[in-house]
Amino acid sequence: MRLVLTAVVLLASACRGADAGDGRRGDEPDAGSDTARIIPEGLRVIALEGGSGGLELVALTLRSGPDATELYVAVSNGGETPACSAAVSVELFDGADRSLAAGIGGLLTQRFYQLSDGSERIAACIGPGDVSMAAVLDLPPDIAIEDVKSIVYRCPHFALDVAPIDGIAIRDAKRATDAAGTRFTGAFVNELEVAVTNPSVTVFPINRVGRPLGAAIGSATLEVPPGGRWVFETGRVESPGADFVVYPAGALARR
Repeated sequence: MRLVLTAVVLLASACRGADAGDGRRGDEPDAGSDTARIIPEGLRVIALEGGSGGLELVALTLRSGPDATELYVAVSNGGETPACSAAVSVELFDGADRSLAAGIGGLLTQRFYQLSDGSERIAACIGPGDVSMAAVLDLPPDIAIEDVKSIVYRCPHFALDVAPIDGIAIRDAKRATDAAGTRFTGAFVNELEVAVTNPSVTVFPINRVGRPLGAAIGSATLEVPPGGRWVFETGRVESPGADFVVYPAGALARR
Protein backbone atom coordinates (compact mmCIF):
# COMPACT_ATOMS: atom_id res chain seq x y z
CA MET A 1 0.00 0.00 0.00
CA ARG A 2 1.15 3.51 -0.72
CA LEU A 3 0.39 6.54 1.40
CA VAL A 4 0.22 10.08 0.10
CA LEU A 5 2.40 12.51 1.98
CA THR A 6 2.89 16.26 2.02
CA ALA A 7 5.31 18.59 3.81
CA VAL A 8 6.32 22.22 3.85
CA VAL A 9 9.70 23.90 4.13
CA LEU A 10 9.59 27.62 4.89
CA LEU A 11 12.40 29.36 3.04
CA ALA A 12 12.27 32.57 5.03
CA SER A 13 10.88 33.77 8.33
CA ALA A 14 7.57 32.22 9.36
CA CYS A 15 4.40 33.76 7.94
CA ARG A 16 2.95 36.39 10.25
CA GLY A 17 -0.78 36.37 9.50
CA ALA A 18 -3.30 38.41 11.46
CA ASP A 19 -6.53 36.97 12.78
CA ALA A 20 -9.07 36.58 9.97
CA GLY A 21 -11.67 35.11 12.28
CA ASP A 22 -15.45 35.50 12.34
CA GLY A 23 -16.46 38.50 10.27
CA ARG A 24 -12.96 39.90 9.73
CA ARG A 25 -12.62 42.18 6.70
CA GLY A 26 -9.61 42.87 4.51
CA ASP A 27 -8.80 46.31 5.88
CA GLU A 28 -5.71 47.32 3.92
CA PRO A 29 -6.30 50.61 2.08
CA ASP A 30 -4.61 49.49 -1.15
CA ALA A 31 -5.59 46.17 -2.75
CA GLY A 32 -2.10 45.94 -4.21
CA SER A 33 -0.39 46.59 -0.87
CA ASP A 34 2.46 44.30 0.08
CA THR A 35 0.99 44.13 3.59
CA ALA A 36 -2.56 43.12 2.60
CA ARG A 37 -3.75 39.91 4.27
CA ILE A 38 -7.18 39.67 2.60
CA ILE A 39 -7.71 40.40 -1.10
CA PRO A 40 -10.09 41.67 -2.48
CA GLU A 41 -10.28 44.54 -0.02
CA GLY A 42 -13.43 44.46 2.12
CA LEU A 43 -14.06 40.73 1.69
CA ARG A 44 -15.53 39.16 4.85
CA VAL A 45 -13.87 35.88 5.90
CA ILE A 46 -16.01 33.86 8.33
CA ALA A 47 -15.14 30.63 10.14
CA LEU A 48 -17.97 28.08 10.27
CA GLU A 49 -18.62 27.59 13.98
CA GLY A 50 -17.08 24.34 15.25
CA GLY A 51 -15.77 23.43 11.81
CA SER A 52 -12.02 23.88 12.13
CA GLY A 53 -10.83 22.72 15.56
CA GLY A 54 -8.07 25.28 16.10
CA LEU A 55 -7.21 25.87 12.43
CA GLU A 56 -7.72 29.49 11.43
CA LEU A 57 -7.53 31.17 8.03
CA VAL A 58 -5.05 34.05 8.33
CA ALA A 59 -4.53 35.23 4.73
CA LEU A 60 -6.41 34.89 1.44
CA THR A 61 -6.21 35.85 -2.24
CA LEU A 62 -9.29 35.51 -4.47
CA ARG A 63 -8.77 36.24 -8.15
CA SER A 64 -9.85 35.34 -11.68
CA GLY A 65 -7.51 32.85 -13.36
CA PRO A 66 -7.23 31.84 -17.02
CA ASP A 67 -9.31 28.66 -16.56
CA ALA A 68 -11.08 29.05 -13.20
CA THR A 69 -11.64 31.34 -10.26
CA GLU A 70 -8.59 30.87 -8.04
CA LEU A 71 -8.41 31.00 -4.24
CA TYR A 72 -5.15 30.82 -2.28
CA VAL A 73 -5.18 30.64 1.51
CA ALA A 74 -2.84 30.48 4.50
CA VAL A 75 -4.10 28.65 7.60
CA SER A 76 -2.54 28.63 11.07
CA ASN A 77 -2.85 25.90 13.69
CA GLY A 78 -3.63 27.73 16.90
CA GLY A 79 -4.42 24.52 18.77
CA GLU A 80 -2.24 22.34 20.98
CA THR A 81 -2.21 19.18 18.84
CA PRO A 82 -1.23 18.34 15.25
CA ALA A 83 -3.99 18.53 12.62
CA CYS A 84 -3.54 15.60 10.21
CA SER A 85 -4.79 15.14 6.63
CA ALA A 86 -6.29 18.62 6.78
CA ALA A 87 -8.22 20.43 4.07
CA VAL A 88 -9.97 23.77 3.66
CA SER A 89 -13.49 23.97 2.24
CA VAL A 90 -15.04 27.29 1.28
CA GLU A 91 -18.38 28.70 0.17
CA LEU A 92 -18.63 32.07 -1.57
CA PHE A 93 -21.61 34.42 -1.04
CA ASP A 94 -22.78 37.63 -2.64
CA GLY A 95 -24.09 40.73 -0.84
CA ALA A 96 -27.54 39.18 -0.41
CA ASP A 97 -26.00 36.05 1.19
CA ARG A 98 -26.76 33.96 -1.88
CA SER A 99 -24.32 31.10 -2.46
CA LEU A 100 -22.21 31.60 -5.58
CA ALA A 101 -19.91 28.56 -5.43
CA ALA A 102 -18.13 26.11 -3.14
CA GLY A 103 -14.75 24.38 -3.34
CA ILE A 104 -12.15 22.46 -1.38
CA GLY A 105 -8.35 22.15 -1.34
CA GLY A 106 -5.85 20.06 0.59
CA LEU A 107 -3.73 21.91 3.14
CA LEU A 108 -0.03 21.31 2.55
CA THR A 109 1.64 20.60 5.83
CA GLN A 110 4.76 21.66 7.64
CA ARG A 111 5.86 18.47 9.38
CA PHE A 112 5.91 14.68 9.16
CA TYR A 113 4.67 12.49 11.97
CA GLN A 114 4.53 8.77 12.64
CA LEU A 115 1.46 7.16 14.13
CA SER A 116 2.05 5.93 17.67
CA ASP A 117 0.01 2.74 17.21
CA GLY A 118 3.01 0.60 16.20
CA SER A 119 2.02 0.55 12.53
CA GLU A 120 4.91 2.87 11.50
CA ARG A 121 2.50 4.68 9.19
CA ILE A 122 3.41 8.27 8.32
CA ALA A 123 0.96 11.14 8.61
CA ALA A 124 1.15 14.65 7.17
CA CYS A 125 0.05 17.05 9.92
CA ILE A 126 0.02 20.76 10.64
CA GLY A 127 1.90 21.17 13.91
CA PRO A 128 0.83 23.57 16.66
CA GLY A 129 1.84 27.10 15.66
CA ASP A 130 2.56 26.08 12.05
CA VAL A 131 1.17 27.83 8.98
CA SER A 132 -0.12 25.78 6.04
CA MET A 133 -1.29 26.82 2.57
CA ALA A 134 -3.73 25.58 -0.04
CA ALA A 135 -4.89 26.39 -3.54
CA VAL A 136 -8.62 25.96 -4.24
CA LEU A 137 -8.83 25.69 -8.02
CA ASP A 138 -12.19 23.95 -8.55
CA LEU A 139 -14.33 27.12 -8.45
CA PRO A 140 -16.34 28.07 -11.57
CA PRO A 141 -14.54 30.37 -14.03
CA ASP A 142 -17.50 32.73 -14.51
CA ILE A 143 -17.64 34.17 -10.98
CA ALA A 144 -17.46 37.97 -10.94
CA ILE A 145 -14.93 38.68 -8.19
CA GLU A 146 -16.63 41.98 -7.34
CA ASP A 147 -19.85 40.08 -6.56
CA VAL A 148 -18.19 38.01 -3.82
CA LYS A 149 -18.77 39.75 -0.49
CA SER A 150 -18.08 36.97 2.02
CA ILE A 151 -16.41 33.57 2.25
CA VAL A 152 -17.34 30.98 4.87
CA TYR A 153 -14.70 28.33 5.56
CA ARG A 154 -14.05 25.20 7.57
CA CYS A 155 -10.93 23.05 7.95
CA PRO A 156 -11.74 19.35 8.45
CA HIS A 157 -8.88 17.21 9.77
CA PHE A 158 -8.01 14.22 11.96
CA ALA A 159 -6.62 14.43 15.51
CA LEU A 160 -4.23 11.46 15.72
CA ASP A 161 -1.76 10.16 18.28
CA VAL A 162 1.51 10.89 16.45
CA ALA A 163 5.19 11.65 17.04
CA PRO A 164 7.34 13.95 14.84
CA ILE A 165 9.94 12.46 12.44
CA ASP A 166 12.29 13.75 9.74
CA GLY A 167 10.64 14.21 6.36
CA ILE A 168 11.59 15.94 3.12
CA ALA A 169 13.94 18.91 2.92
CA ILE A 170 14.21 21.54 0.21
CA ARG A 171 17.75 22.69 -0.56
CA ASP A 172 19.14 25.56 -2.66
CA ALA A 173 15.72 26.90 -3.63
CA LYS A 174 15.89 29.88 -5.97
CA ARG A 175 13.54 31.95 -8.09
CA ALA A 176 14.20 33.38 -11.53
CA THR A 177 12.06 36.06 -13.16
CA ASP A 178 11.91 36.99 -16.84
CA ALA A 179 9.37 38.42 -19.25
CA ALA A 180 7.34 35.17 -19.11
CA GLY A 181 7.00 35.19 -15.30
CA THR A 182 8.74 33.62 -12.30
CA ARG A 183 9.87 29.99 -11.96
CA PHE A 184 11.51 28.20 -9.04
CA THR A 185 14.30 25.64 -8.84
CA GLY A 186 15.91 23.62 -6.05
CA ALA A 187 16.58 20.14 -4.68
CA PHE A 188 14.00 17.83 -3.10
CA VAL A 189 15.90 15.73 -0.53
CA ASN A 190 14.29 12.58 0.90
CA GLU A 191 15.15 12.31 4.62
CA LEU A 192 12.57 9.58 5.24
CA GLU A 193 13.50 5.92 5.70
CA VAL A 194 11.37 4.90 2.69
CA ALA A 195 11.50 5.87 -0.98
CA VAL A 196 9.23 8.60 -2.35
CA THR A 197 7.68 8.08 -5.79
CA ASN A 198 6.20 10.67 -8.16
CA PRO A 199 7.70 13.64 -6.27
CA SER A 200 6.28 17.11 -6.72
CA VAL A 201 6.62 20.60 -5.31
CA THR A 202 4.13 23.43 -5.00
CA VAL A 203 5.64 26.88 -4.55
CA PHE A 204 3.59 29.81 -3.27
CA PRO A 205 5.05 33.29 -3.78
CA ILE A 206 3.95 35.37 -0.79
CA ASN A 207 3.74 39.03 0.11
CA ARG A 208 5.47 40.53 3.14
CA VAL A 209 2.88 39.23 5.63
CA GLY A 210 2.63 35.72 4.17
CA ARG A 211 -0.39 36.04 1.86
CA PRO A 212 -0.08 33.53 -1.00
CA LEU A 213 -0.26 35.21 -4.41
CA GLY A 214 -0.38 32.14 -6.67
CA ALA A 215 1.11 28.66 -7.03
CA ALA A 216 3.82 27.16 -9.26
CA ILE A 217 4.10 23.38 -9.59
CA GLY A 218 6.89 21.01 -10.59
CA SER A 219 6.62 17.22 -10.74
CA ALA A 220 8.43 14.11 -12.00
CA THR A 221 7.70 10.42 -12.61
CA LEU A 222 10.54 8.77 -10.73
CA GLU A 223 11.54 7.38 -7.33
CA VAL A 224 13.67 9.23 -4.79
CA PRO A 225 15.37 6.71 -2.45
CA PRO A 226 16.12 7.43 1.22
CA GLY A 227 18.90 10.01 1.26
CA GLY A 228 18.40 10.73 -2.45
CA ARG A 229 17.44 13.95 -4.17
CA TRP A 230 15.46 15.22 -7.13
CA VAL A 231 16.40 18.54 -8.76
CA PHE A 232 13.15 20.33 -9.60
CA GLU A 233 11.99 23.20 -11.77
CA THR A 234 8.44 24.58 -11.61
CA GLY A 235 6.18 26.23 -14.11
CA ARG A 236 5.82 30.00 -14.05
CA VAL A 237 3.64 32.35 -12.03
CA GLU A 238 2.93 36.03 -12.63
CA SER A 239 4.22 37.47 -9.35
CA PRO A 240 7.61 36.68 -7.78
CA GLY A 241 6.34 37.83 -4.38
CA ALA A 242 8.38 39.30 -1.55
CA ASP A 243 9.38 35.73 -0.67
CA PHE A 244 8.18 32.20 -1.35
CA VAL A 245 7.27 28.93 0.36
CA VAL A 246 7.93 25.42 -1.01
CA TYR A 247 5.78 22.38 -0.25
CA PRO A 248 7.16 18.99 -1.38
CA ALA A 249 4.87 16.01 -1.85
CA GLY A 250 4.84 12.48 -3.19
CA ALA A 251 3.78 8.91 -2.45
CA LEU A 252 5.51 6.56 -0.03
CA ALA A 253 6.87 3.37 -1.59
CA ARG A 254 6.03 0.14 0.20
CA ARG A 255 8.47 -0.70 2.97
